[in-house]
Amino acid sequence: MTANERHFKRDATLSQKHRTWGYNVPAMDIDFLLVEFDNLIPVALIDYRHINGTVNTQSVGAKVMRQLGNMAGLPAFIVQYRYASDDGTAWATNTVADDAFFWIIPLNEHAEQLWFSWGDDDWLTEQQYKEWLHKIRGR
Repeated sequence: MTANERHFKRDATLSQKHRTWGYNVPAMDIDFLLVEFDNLIPVALIDYRHINGTVNTQSVGAKVMRQLGNMAGLPAFIVQYRYASDDGTAWATNTVADDAFFWIIPLNEHAEQLWFSWGDDDWLTEQQYKEWLHKIRGR
């Protein structure tokens, strides 16, 4: 894998060029969008954001994700994640062996139908999150 690919620079030129095409050609890139599916049928759109990233459900990006989910008839979520080693000040190097925690933020009514709430400081453990992923698949 090239350094440009590893560091997400591959498409930077096209992104910059697109911005020069003017105000009437808006677009957004989605950094880590996953389409959750079951038996080849999409069941949810999830935009993953690391704890060091910004989450704003009223941003243009969140509004576009909400509309995309609505148009597809799918729940749309932002899921913020962190690792046990994250201290909130730097991007830590993590592995799949590190404990992960998840915060689920519904973006549309479809998502709210599948949502169940926790307290303000309750992050899901990796096991709880896996169970939730099964739940959105109807299992």
